[in-house]
Amino acid sequence: MNKYTHYKNAISQIINTEVDQSDWKLIRKLHLPKKYNEASSEETKKGIVIDVEATGLSIGHDDVIQLALLPFDYEVTSGRIININKDQAFNGMREPRVPISEEASLITGITNEMVLNKKIDSKSVEAIIENTDLVIAHNAAYDRPMVEQHWDCFKTVSWACTFRSINWLKEGFSSAKLELLGLNYGWFYEGHDAFNDCEACLALLSETLPKRNETVFSVLREYAIKPTYLIKAIDAPYDKRTLLRRKGYRWRPADQLNGKVWWTETDDYIEEINWLNKEIYKRKINIPIKKITALNRYSDRIWE
Repeated sequence: MNKYTHYKNAISQIINTEVDQSDWKLIRKLHLPKKYNEASSEETKKGIVIDVEATGLSIGHDDVIQLALLPFDYEVTSGRIININKDQAFNGMREPRVPISEEASLITGITNEMVLNKKIDSKSVEAIIENTDLVIAHNAAYDRPMVEQHWDCFKTVSWACTFRSINWLKEGFSSAKLELLGLNYGWFYEGHDAFNDCEACLALLSETLPKRNETVFSVLREYAIKPTYLIKAIDAPYDKRTLLRRKGYRWRPADQLNGKVWWTETDDYIEEINWLNKEIYKRKINIPIKKITALNRYSDRIWE
C-alpha cells in the first residue's frame, strides 16, 4: 500500500451515497503524484518506464516516431516506489525512415507532418538511461527491439515487462491491455500517447495484485532476476502448429531476424525439450537452447 495515491480527489469528495460500495465502482482520472512513499534509510535505485509510438506494428519494417521515458526511484529491499521524477522525464518525436501508416496515425494522433524534420538527441537519451537499474515497458517485446535499432544504451541495461511478467489471468483479469487494467483498478487515462502510457504503466506498477497481495512492481522484479531459456522448435511439422500453440509457443514471423519459427521461453528447458522430442518430432533431435536474462530478454539479440 502506498502512502500517496494517484487520484486528484477522494471518493468522499465526489460521491455521497449510502448505497453499498460493492454495487458500484468509481473510475477516476489518473493523476500521478510526485512520490508514492516517503524515503527511508534503505538503498534506492533508479527505474525507468518507457514507451514508444511507431509507424506501425511490424518490428522488422516500422520505425519509432515518439519516445517517452519516465524515471522513478525505488527501495531495493522492499521494492517500494518512492519518487516519480517527472522533472527528469523525456518525451520526443522523430522523423521515421518509413511513412506513418493510416492506422497508426488514427491511433496515436501523430501525422507525418508532425514529425517532419524532428530528431531525438541521442545524448539526451543516454543521459537519462545512465545508472538505470531497470527499464520497464508494458510490451517490452515490441519496445526493446524498436529502440535498440537507434540507441545502443538500451542494450546494456536490464529490462522487464508488465505485460508478460504478470499472470494477469490468474490474478482475475480477463485482459492484459493497459487501458483495461487501469479501469479494473479504478482509473483511466488518455492513451496511445507515449508519455501518457508511461504514466499509466508506472501507476500499474504501484498497484497491488489481488491474489498474490504483492505490488505489481515486486512481482515484476522477482520475474526479471530469474534466468529463463529460449527454445526454438526449428522445422516443426506443419500439422503440429495447433499443438504448439496450445502449449504456449509463439510464431516468429519471417520478416524478423531468424524468424519463421515456433518458440517459447521457459524456466525448465529439460522438460520442454523432452516434450518436443516426444510430441512434436517423435524422435530425439538436437534442439537449440539460449539462456535469457534481464539484460537480453525481449531483445532481438537473443535471435542472433
